[in-house]
Amino acid sequence: MLVSLKGAVVSEGIPKKPKLMLLGTGNWSNPGKDYRSVDFDDMLAPERQRQIESCLRRLVRFAPTKIGLEVMVNAHDALNAEYQEYRRGHLPLTANERHQLGFRLATIMEHEQIYTIDWHDMNRAIGWDSAIDFARQHDQADFISSFGQSRQEEQAIESSRFRKLSVREQLLEIGDPANLAKSHHVYMDMALIGTDENCVGADVVLRWYERNIKIFVNIARLVESPDDRILIVIGGGHLPLLTHFAASSGRFDMVPALDFLQ
Repeated sequence: MLVSLKGAVVSEGIPKKPKLMLLGTGNWSNPGKDYRSVDFDDMLAPERQRQIESCLRRLVRFAPTKIGLEVMVNAHDALNAEYQEYRRGHLPLTANERHQLGFRLATIMEHEQIYTIDWHDMNRAIGWDSAIDFARQHDQADFISSFGQSRQEEQAIESSRFRKLSVREQLLEIGDPANLAKSHHVYMDMALIGTDENCVGADVVLRWYERNIKIFVNIARLVESPDDRILIVIGGGHLPLLTHFAASSGRFDMVPALDFLQ
């Protein structure tokens, strides 16, 4: 017997797997912590709120049983105290995507809690600038060609362009596989910076891989049943590695967020 589920045909003899959707977003509250950041306009403005509501109506069709956010695991209790305040109508939401997508969608789905999945060693500097300075000082500018214009110039161009897109268009662009592959090239260029046994660039990239493999572990630990439908709201830059880790694990049926946002 064959069973059709969201267009996929599955044999009864194949074990059911939990479903995983990775929703890549920008940093809507503009914390400016990324090496490259887009300066988003006000996501609390009425038109942006209407656009977010439209995206939520599309995403709710995935019917997530659990929602994970890019928040440190040890902040689970604090995040959920905040979430309960919001559910009681006592907490005005910020523009942050964790609030606008995570809290709002979890509330629509009547979830009792939200899950935290981030990992980051805040005691160690990432080292982007030191690796780029090394490349410039050792005639390795070809390894940093992906960085192109100065960060300030590129951020200004990207910010202007993103402000012309609807929220749905932004999410579609961030999650587009071709754009994700292009963005990941930066890390591969970075890895080549160094000389002889000095792998200064690769050391920076290892920090990024370490963070993402531990985020994947945190996501995998959310699974309690093959009926779980897990939605992760996270910065778009994480998607190439998280998608690779999750797909390679064989533990999930991957559900593209773009299928629901189209």
